[in-house]
Amino acid sequence: MIRELAQRMMDAEVEPLCGAGYGEVSRERVNRRNGYRSREWDTRAGTVELAIPRLR
Repeated sequence: MIRELAQRMMDAEVEPLCGAGYGEVSRERVNRRNGYRSREWDTRAGTVELAIPRLR
């Protein structure tokens, strides 16, 4: 549940930076997604594996 919330927050933060949503075609797009990088996040609930979005 923690991982899902963090992923949604990161995706919501990246969309305005790109100018379009994931998989969306837009002429206003100023940046592109370039996959994800993995990172472990240590929380009180344990270690969570996150997929951090990369931009070009």
